[in-house]
Amino acid sequence: MASVRVTVCLPAKAADDIQGALDEALAPFYLDTDDNPVDRGMWDSRRIVGGSDGTGFTVVSGHENDPRLVHDDPSYDGTPCPNAPGVCAGGPRALLDFSQPLAASERAAAASWDLWHRLTAVHPPAVPLADFVDRWWNDPDAFPDDRRGDNMFAAYRNQPLIRAFLDHPHSLRRGNLSFPNPAEHPVITHDGDRDAYIRRLTSPYPPSTDVLTLDGWWLEGGSNAVHATCDPSQCPHERPGPTVWPGSEAYLASLPGDTVLVRLRGHV
Repeated sequence: MASVRVTVCLPAKAADDIQGALDEALAPFYLDTDDNPVDRGMWDSRRIVGGSDGTGFTVVSGHENDPRLVHDDPSYDGTPCPNAPGVCAGGPRALLDFSQPLAASERAAAASWDLWHRLTAVHPPAVPLADFVDRWWNDPDAFPDDRRGDNMFAAYRNQPLIRAFLDHPHSLRRGNLSFPNPAEHPVITHDGDRDAYIRRLTSPYPPSTDVLTLDGWWLEGGSNAVHATCDPSQCPHERPGPTVWPGSEAYLASLPGDTVLVRLRGHV
């Protein structure tokens, strides 16, 4: 299964029922149905994602608490995923700031730093991951019959500080609790101040996603266009050109202010 990221453009009236509008807009591109041509199948599962991890949009200053902003869907275990401060997964285009291409990633990194330091003030210090790995390798009595290290990683993760941090969506799900290359979350091992950490964690590139336009074109990175009402092999419509890529944000920024934008992550 391949991952796909798409920004769905919805009419202003969609603000009253975001999920319903997404269902309607995305239905022609659903993969697992006999009703759609196979070459129009672009997804088979989806979640609203971008507000908690910095892959969404920067909010215009002063509108951070606007109820029209879109939050991420809960994670697969039901954990709520609130927006990081100044970031959202979507909303009316007029509330989204396209003038700072990396700001959403910067703000999510800042939220990760701030979360860790809030939690270290209220939880006992955690034993480093390297200590657990060393015991797993060198002490046969530490984690018996734990050939893949599952129990060892679980014991590390079960420390109150580590659990509270990694279970929070603003941790950004970094680090690696598996072999062959286990690694602490970068905030734990960071040797520097908050600004240096933010620079380290900020994506070096502006967002660029597929786009589902208001008039029903799914644009794949500007290189391909699939129309919602047509069999791709017989579509008579003139296909939009890839003039807005690389950087789909340029297209999104040009849309009317009441257009509702929603960032999705899916699979195909």
